[in-house]
Order: sequence, then C-alpha cells, then structure tokens
Amino acid sequence: MPVADLLQLQSPDRLAALEETGLLDTPASPALERLTRMTTRLLGVPTAVVSLVDRDRQFFAAADGLRDDLAIARESPLSHSFCQHVVAGAAPFVVADARTHPLVGDNLAIEDYGIQAYAGMPLTTSDGHTLGSFCAFDYHPREWTPDQLELLRDLAQAAMTEIELRFASRRLEEQGEQLTQLLDNTNELVARLTPDGAVSWGNAAWRRLLGDPDLSESDWLRTRVDARSRTAFDTAWRGVVEGETSATVEFVLNPPGRLPVTVTSRLVPISSKGHLRGVRFYGRDITESRRVERLKEEMIGIVSHELRTPIGAVQGALQLLGRLLPADLPARERELIALATRNTQRLLALVNDLLDLEKLEGESALFEMTDAPIADVFSVARDATAPLAERAGVVLEWNDAGAIVHGDAARHAQVVINLVGNAIKFSAKGGAVHIDAVPDGGGFRIRVRDEGRGIPKSELERVFERFSQVHRTDATEKGGTGLGLAIARAIVLQHRGRLWVESEEGVGSTFQFTVPASTPSASV
Repeated sequence: MPVADLLQLQSPDRLAALEETGLLDTPASPALERLTRMTTRLLGVPTAVVSLVDRDRQFFAAADGLRDDLAIARESPLSHSFCQHVVAGAAPFVVADARTHPLVGDNLAIEDYGIQAYAGMPLTTSDGHTLGSFCAFDYHPREWTPDQLELLRDLAQAAMTEIELRFASRRLEEQGEQLTQLLDNTNELVARLTPDGAVSWGNAAWRRLLGDPDLSESDWLRTRVDARSRTAFDTAWRGVVEGETSATVEFVLNPPGRLPVTVTSRLVPISSKGHLRGVRFYGRDITESRRVERLKEEMIGIVSHELRTPIGAVQGALQLLGRLLPADLPARERELIALATRNTQRLLALVNDLLDLEKLEGESALFEMTDAPIADVFSVARDATAPLAERAGVVLEWNDAGAIVHGDAARHAQVVINLVGNAIKFSAKGGAVHIDAVPDGGGFRIRVRDEGRGIPKSELERVFERFSQVHRTDATEKGGTGLGLAIARAIVLQHRGRLWVESEEGVGSTFQFTVPASTPSASV
C-alpha cells in the first residue's frame, strides 16, 4: 500500500473519530443489521457487512451472511481486509475478480475466506473522516452493475446517517449526565415544573432543602408559598404562564416538616409553538443572609440609639466640665479630662463612620447628584485638611485642572478628605501631598499622591477593608477609626467608579478614583 494511503489509514484524527462513535467492540446495532439484510436481499449477494477499519484490524459493527467463525469473532486482521482500500482512498472500491486484481490479488481473505468479488462504499463522517466501508462480497467472480453500485451507495449513506445519529445521541447523553452532575454540585436551586405547578425534577440542592419531587402533587410550589409572599409569587407565575420570564422574585416557602425557607428565584417558561410545556426554576436559599441582615439592622439600631446618644451626652458633659474647671487644677487631672474628651470624640467618630458605612454598603444613603466643578470639591477638602497638614508640617498642593464632574459633590469631598487625611498621617514632616484631577476616558481621575513610607504589595487591596492597618501600631500612633478608606471606596462604587492605590515602599503611595464627567447640558 502506498505511503499516503497508510498515513490516511493511521491518521490520529480518523482513529479518534472512529473511537468516538462508540461502535467498536460493542453489540451489533439492530438498525445497521437491518441495512445489511436489505443489502443481501436486494443485491442477491451472500454477505453484506458494516466494516469499521481500526489501526490494525477491521471490526464488523453489523453483518448478514458471515461464516460462523467470523460472525463470532466480529473482526479480522487488515491482512484479510479489502475495506482498508476504501478507507485509504476515501472512495468506492469495486473488485470483480479478486484473484486477478492488482491491489488485492495477494490478500489472504481470498484463500482463507474464499472472497472473490467485492464492492465497498466509504462510511464518511460529516467532517470528512472515513471510518470504514459498507460492503457486499461474493464467493464467485461477479460483475457489479451501475444500479447495484448506486443502491449500495444509498444504503451506505443510510448506514452513515444511523452511525452519526447514534454518535449524536451518545454525545447528548454524556452532556446530559455532565449537566446533571454540574447542577447537582451547585448550591443554586434548580428545578423543572409542569404547567400545573408540579415539580418534575429538582437538583441535589433542591432535594436537600425542599425534599424529593412528587409528580402526583400538582401546584406543589404555590401551595408551599407562605401567605405573606403569595401575592408576589402569584404575579410572577401568571407572567410565566403568559410566556414571560419573571424578574427576580423573593418569597418564603414552607416545606413539609421543615422550617420556613426564604428563596429568591427566577421562573423561565419552556414553550413550544406557543404552548407552555413547563417552567424552569432557578433560585437561591437566602434564609441565612436575610437573618444576618435583620441582625445587622438591629445592631445598627443599637449603635444609633443606644450608643450614639449617651456618647454625645458624655461628650457634652466633658466639654462643660472643661469650661468649669478651676484655673489652678493640677496638670495631671487636666490631662485626664483631655484624654477622656479625645477618646469620646474618637468613639463618636467611630460610631458615625460605622453607621455611614452601613448606609453606603446597604445603598440606603441619599445622594444629591449634580454637576459641579472639581474646584468646589477641592475647596471643601482643603478647608477640612489644612489644620491637620499644618500640625503635621506637610504641604498640600492642589490642581483641579478646571474639571467639571457629575455626582454628589459633598460625598466626593468626603472621599478626598479621607484620602488626603490618610496621606498626611503617613507623610514625614516637611513632605508634600499632591492632589490633582486628570482626564480619564469619558470622565476624570482624582489622584492623591504622598511621599510617605509606601505600602507593601501584599497589602494594596487589604487597606480598603474595615479596620485594616498596614502595621499593628498604626491605629494608636496614627489615629483614625480604620474606616476612612472603606467609606471612600463605598462612595466611589455608588458613583459607578473605581478606587485603587499604587505604591512603592520607601517612595510613596498614589490613591486614585474615577468620577463621571458632567452631563452635556452642564457644559454648554
């Protein structure tokens, strides 16, 4: 056999495609066997075979009329194969008398099996891999007519269609198994409902939380929805019945024999030709997160009413006491009063920052969105940070570049104050902090650059977390509540912006955040 034909026969891609059919070394396909029986009857030949040509053998996926030993073995070596020439040439191979044919005259199938006439059509996949041959053979010399070869070609195409359908079905089955495994390994609740509300299938998370589906019980989901959530759920269900995908809907379920479960979900209709065939349910168990939110709200209430009010009263009392102290009070006692006043102020600032951060992260804080010059934002920040810079011996350099931005100017000023205050705390006496605005895409970027000690790379993201400190002693030595950067990031995120830091130890740090540009009407 020529080298090119051998390369075609041993092609890794072809052999992989052959393996993927799942037909090698498996029981005969009934559909393919029917085609071989049709072939022997219609062509009047003793034997017809669906032969798949492997690396060193041919495997008979289906056959009619094979001699007993071959029918049992269902394979033969390539030394006894005419079908390998169909694969090598990827074309029909027809032999009237094998004994005198130049390609197969010495083939062992002539002597061992008695084959003398052969006609084979290629079994070629849609992507061009020839897997084998749909063939007929005779034990006497035979002239094959054009009609017989045309019929054999049609039967070969039918066989190839069956093979590809089998392959596609196998792939779909594998993909279905993979999808089921994927859905069973997620914490999301996934289920399929019938049009009348029965649960026909639920993934592992669903079964763990809500129990096994019971097809005998229609309207399962609706009957388990708590009365307090019924209106929201019924509205979503009516929309799905009418063919609309529901928006995210939250409701409480009462599974049999279990505690109530709070679920957020989407309902997606499964329709065919305008008829509702079912509903897909995608949801999450948010029971614990709702419990935590309630606890957080209670905590905020306690902080707001049970701590802030008495702290404010103590602060007022200390201020009054400071004014009433006699002029000759010993320095030790006067310092104790001053220490108590400072700690009270720090505690009140911490409480206020905590409440502010909770509102910002809970998106309950109010924002007044307007167009304003950055110069106004910088002016407010300059007035707030100038005394701190003066005490620290740090120079502040401001450059607003005439930018006009959109957002809550007071909140933007709060971000700049927090960043500048942070830069001052970590700057050496005689150092400088540079604050400027530069164009950034469709908006602006505000930068606060210091010449301080810098931040290790491992800490660059952590500095924005609550109460984060680069060094353990920073809280006592530098002061602050440890919430300034967390508040700054929350404000920037509410403006759909981004806040980040670039730093080099021993050189300094640059905190930057993006702000949207002014609306077109404001710049006219």
